[in-house]
Amino acid sequence: MAVWVSSDWHCQPDKLKEAVVEWIHLGKEENHRLIGDGDLFDILPLGTKAWAQPASIEQLAAVLDGYPFDYVAGNHDPHRFVKKLIAPYSNITLHKQLKLEVDQRMYFFTHGHRWAVDWGFLGLRHIAPWFVETMVDFAPGLWYKFCRWQGWLASEATPGREKEKITNLTRIIWAGASDHALKANCCVVLGHTHTTGRREHGISKDVGFQAYMVDCGNLPDRTFVEITNDARLRFLP
Repeated sequence: MAVWVSSDWHCQPDKLKEAVVEWIHLGKEENHRLIGDGDLFDILPLGTKAWAQPASIEQLAAVLDGYPFDYVAGNHDPHRFVKKLIAPYSNITLHKQLKLEVDQRMYFFTHGHRWAVDWGFLGLRHIAPWFVETMVDFAPGLWYKFCRWQGWLASEATPGREKEKITNLTRIIWAGASDHALKANCCVVLGHTHTTGRREHGISKDVGFQAYMVDCGNLPDRTFVEITNDARLRFLP
């Protein structure tokens, strides 16, 4: 048994993506613990009216068929919106963040958007994660306007300055996650950036390299993280 972590499904209300169905079936067959690390559904910025009768969430429940599933909220599917949608399904457990010990190593699962702003120059770096998560949960309209103004919502194909801003944002998020991991003595697993990556810190004779930040990227690109005694990037067959 391992822990499998995926993120950024970005499913629409009408259908669960095939990569998601495949990932769940494979995980269930091997009795792995399944964790969805945010942005599984595009509740925002589409708006909650589009999710009045979401077939894709019903399909998720049907594919799981009672199998336990940990759901970590993201910025496209904030905790207070998802809570209502998954309420009928007792096998799906919702988290804002999730801490888990595997083989005597602590893991911290979070979507990653909490590090989207860096106020280190103001001496307020410790407040930034709380600010971002509060904005996403309680003022999502303002948050998305801010993101558009910053040029953070560009598509992958967008050239020029917006793409450069997104690359810089990824660096900021990875730096924030790495800093948290070192301070909390844990391995941080995140998504959000749609970019796979892994940073390692230190060497131990007992456990080898200490992985302290793993970004599982984008499941529709067939990437996810597998954790046994460490967190390693994996690809669907």
